Amino acid sequence: MVKLVPKIDQRTAKEIAEQVQELIKEYTGKTQELKGTSAALVNIFARFAEIIIERLNQVPDKNFLAFLDLLGASRLPPQPARVPLTFSLAGGTKIDAVVPKGTQVAAPPGEGEKDPVIFETERELIVTAAKLESIFVRDPQQDLYSNPSVSLTQQGAAGVQVFRGNKPIEHLFYIGHSQLLGFTEIENFKLKINLSAALGSSADVSWEIWQETESGGIWQAINPINDSTQSLTQIGEGEVVFSNLTALPLTTVNLVTSRWLRCRLVPPITLVNQLPQIADIELEATIRSTEGLIETAFFNQLPVDLTKEFFPFGEKPKLGDTLYLANSQVFTQENAQITLQVNLINPAREPDPPPIAQTVTEISSEPDDFPAPTRASRNLRLKWEFWNGKVWQELGGFQDSTQVFTGNGQVLFTLGEKPAPTTVNGVESFWIRVRITAGNYGREASYQQVGDSYRLQPATFAPPLIASIVVSHTLTISEAEPEEVVSYNDFVYRTHPVQPFIPFNHIDLEQPAFYLGFNLPLARTDFPNRTLSLFPRVTEVKSGDDHIPWLPHGTNGAQLNKTEPVQLLWEYWNGQEWGQLTIRDETKNFTLSGLIEFLPPANFAPKEDFNLPPRYWLRVRWLKGDYEVEPRLEQVLLNTTTAVQTLTIQQENLGSSDGSENQQFQTTRQPILAGQQLEVREPEVPSALEKQKIVLEEGEDAITTIADATGRPQAIWVRWHQVKDFYQSEPRDRHYVLDNLTGKITFGDGRNGLIPPPGKGNIRMSAYQTGGGTAGNKPAGSIVQLKTTIPYVDKVINHQAAAGGAAAESLESLIERAPKEVRHRQRAVTKEDYEDLAKLASPEVSRARCVPLANLKANPLDTKPNLTGAVSVIIVPHSQEAKPLPSLELTNRIQSYLQTYSEPTVAISVVGAPYVRVDITTEIAVTSLEGAGEVAQTVEQTLASFLHPLTGGFAGKGWNFGRQPYKS
Repeated sequence: MVKLVPKIDQRTAKEIAEQVQELIKEYTGKTQELKGTSAALVNIFARFAEIIIERLNQVPDKNFLAFLDLLGASRLPPQPARVPLTFSLAGGTKIDAVVPKGTQVAAPPGEGEKDPVIFETERELIVTAAKLESIFVRDPQQDLYSNPSVSLTQQGAAGVQVFRGNKPIEHLFYIGHSQLLGFTEIENFKLKINLSAALGSSADVSWEIWQETESGGIWQAINPINDSTQSLTQIGEGEVVFSNLTALPLTTVNLVTSRWLRCRLVPPITLVNQLPQIADIELEATIRSTEGLIETAFFNQLPVDLTKEFFPFGEKPKLGDTLYLANSQVFTQENAQITLQVNLINPAREPDPPPIAQTVTEISSEPDDFPAPTRASRNLRLKWEFWNGKVWQELGGFQDSTQVFTGNGQVLFTLGEKPAPTTVNGVESFWIRVRITAGNYGREASYQQVGDSYRLQPATFAPPLIASIVVSHTLTISEAEPEEVVSYNDFVYRTHPVQPFIPFNHIDLEQPAFYLGFNLPLARTDFPNRTLSLFPRVTEVKSGDDHIPWLPHGTNGAQLNKTEPVQLLWEYWNGQEWGQLTIRDETKNFTLSGLIEFLPPANFAPKEDFNLPPRYWLRVRWLKGDYEVEPRLEQVLLNTTTAVQTLTIQQENLGSSDGSENQQFQTTRQPILAGQQLEVREPEVPSALEKQKIVLEEGEDAITTIADATGRPQAIWVRWHQVKDFYQSEPRDRHYVLDNLTGKITFGDGRNGLIPPPGKGNIRMSAYQTGGGTAGNKPAGSIVQLKTTIPYVDKVINHQAAAGGAAAESLESLIERAPKEVRHRQRAVTKEDYEDLAKLASPEVSRARCVPLANLKANPLDTKPNLTGAVSVIIVPHSQEAKPLPSLELTNRIQSYLQTYSEPTVAISVVGAPYVRVDITTEIAVTSLEGAGEVAQTVEQTLASFLHPLTGGFAGKGWNFGRQPYKS
């Protein structure tokens, strides 16, 4: 017990014994020390005298306690812990379950505990078979989004911002053409873009193509060799040119399979960005093939072996001989410029030089069987043709550097429109042919008449012998329209069959929004017509020295910070638009953990969004207002309700009234938590005037009448009202006094408080709860035992630790608190009133300091406070941390409490304590190096304990606000 006054008598038994012996010596004249039984009797007397003195010294304190009891002061009962409990349906269940209010769930006994700790749910819970599958954030102001679905619904996160994204929202448009982008070698690919509105000059774009990889594929950036649109920032016609592209693989965009080139907007879009509009797009591609060979060839009807040299028109060419050449790749390209590289074994010789005198006969180095050089008549003509599906059509753009196959060189020509396959000698392919239409490569042997005789003229055939023909082609396709144009903005694809179009769009949203996506089981299309609940676990934010700048300078006050209250709007998708949703929000706009309850609307409809299958979406928009600290979430739990560490007792009969004064009754369980209901059976219905006061004190349901079969009242139970004392009770007031710790109930004497009417068993507790204490502060994952079976419910768990459990108030605390309550009487007027009420607002507060005329939230180190109408309260919570800092939720709760009991014109700010860093350098001399590390650790722990704000110092009571540290 705290000693409030000095002791009346401070003597101990030893001092009393010494005093008695001195008195014996003085009165008897004996000087020798007492021994034996004499000394024993003296010591016994001294001990009994000490006991009487101890009782006497307690008289002031007992009188003080009696005085407090006279004032109606009593110890505060223990506080029960609260915890969110999440219930889960059995696997495969598609039916919703109901968890009744008061369902008991237990935590198994911990170490040193005998009994499980019981928790009871505070309200009915509908455990729905729907799943919270997806959580997204859209931030249109920054053009960002986030997808914390897994971390918030399953794992738990370190702190996800509710209204801030962390990834850029993609803004793309795709240009698809399966043919032009499918060529093996694209020398140049040109986009001719006509912009009717340009992109803002601060923006930029990048171009990408799809590339397949072992893991699937990626979009890879490519750089144009020329961009006269300057990243779509120049109005009018412009070109974007790419070079040396290979065939792009087929991929699917918006359910369309093609070959795609896409444009990405690099910086984020804000609401003030200037966005482009494309009036027209044309494509142009120049394709150059790699060198290839003729696949099949025929000389007239004879197949040609292309693996060795061959005579294109036979060894004795004649008029009409034809060479057919096939290539299923190159000869298919309409309007392609094709090159045949022809290499001969026997090209024609250069013209012979004039003869000169030979003294030595030259011996030819060519073998006898080497073919003669090709020789063609001057009028030799070859005609090149392709099959157009109907007739053999002459090739255009023809150039022949081989000089009709008489030398090595190239044959260049342009295929006409629409080459078609045909069958030549039983082989179907794309064919070209070359025919001898005039002239020759020599003549047959013949006889020539010379005079009267004939002379044999040998054959003069010198046909070309081809070693190889290599095929290549260049194709330019211009003025082609894209086969597909698709834009992708904010997870939405849009096809643009008609130009002009806008490739990039703003988000169709003005404020940041938080999205919740639900799924129903298969074969279910609607939600229950019952209230569902969500439990957002809000990250605890500490309020303290994080807001203090380095090296701050003192100022002469600070302006009162007037922030607009936060306003959120909850909405749901009804199939056509976002409709407003009415909710019950215990989180106070995501500033603290709590339940959010809503009734699913009848027209709740699924919607495709965020590139996901259809979900049932809820969203909450941040309309206006300012957060002191923007909220963060650790987890969002469905099928969750709150439970309290209580045990509910119903219909407990306390006994019978005998009509005497000051009757007392006792409950079977203690302590009694707030909210009990005591009823008295009365012989008649209270009068109208009495009934009016009963309803005012206890509510409309305070009187319960039980009728018999004829409708006559058989029993009338009236709920009586608890008061602290009877001093203000009138004779007809149905009042009682309850000691919550002991469960003792006292009624009035008829002058102050009505005496319960006599009757048998007519006093009962219709409902009360017992429990509370620190034992209920169970860790996460420990409350898992269902005490009763609930249909379709498989298990329960607490993902968050239970908190708030506190022991009953100690007597020392009562002695300290009660006089202060007498002084401030629940009104904050003086500096001390604010400090006392701050500690009374929550048992979490250990210290409080009031600073008048200051707004420490706006200016934490205001050295000259003179701000009229401002009051700041610094609080320090109970904590073992080196710097105990209150949570933002705690400071807001205390601020709200203080505002309730202060003048409405006072601007109150509640903040955590600022801490000053102290560096200590200590030299320690150890007797041995062994254990030096342990010694250093012990010294550090001792210094940390000594410097702790709450438990440090020489007396272990911490340090006062603003106290200077010791110099040594």
